Amino acid sequence: MKTAGDKHSAAQNVEPDDALVPLLEQRTPSVPRWNPPQAAFSGVPRMASALPMQRLCPYCGNHILTVTTPVPGVLTWMLCTGLFVFGCFLGCCLLPFYMDRFMDVKHTCPVCGHILFHYHRLGTSVK
Repeated sequence: MKTAGDKHSAAQNVEPDDALVPLLEQRTPSVPRWNPPQAAFSGVPRMASALPMQRLCPYCGNHILTVTTPVPGVLTWMLCTGLFVFGCFLGCCLLPFYMDRFMDVKHTCPVCGHILFHYHRLGTSVK
C-alpha cells in the first residue's frame, strides 16, 4: 500500500523508466543520392590548377580535398629532348623528370582513389 511518502518520492523522480525509453536505432549508411558519372566525355577532364582543390567526388559522393601527384607530361619530355640535343648526354637531360614544376599534375580522390582530373602544363585549354 502506498503512503504519502511514496507519492512525494515518486514526484521527485522525473527521469523516465529505462524500460519505457526506446533504444536508439542503429543507423546504417544510406545509399547516396547522386548519379554516377556518365560516359559523355572521353578521357579525364582538364583543370586549371596544380594545387589540391576541394571538390565533390562524382564517384563516391564525398566532399574531398584532392590528392595531387606529379606525372610526366609533354613539357617534361620536350625539356628532356631539348637538353639531350644541346649536349646533356650523361643524365643531365633527365632533370625535368625530378622537378615537379615541369610535370603535369594528376588529381585523385583520397577516399575512392579515382582520377578526377589532370592539370597539363602545356595546352591548358579545358575540354
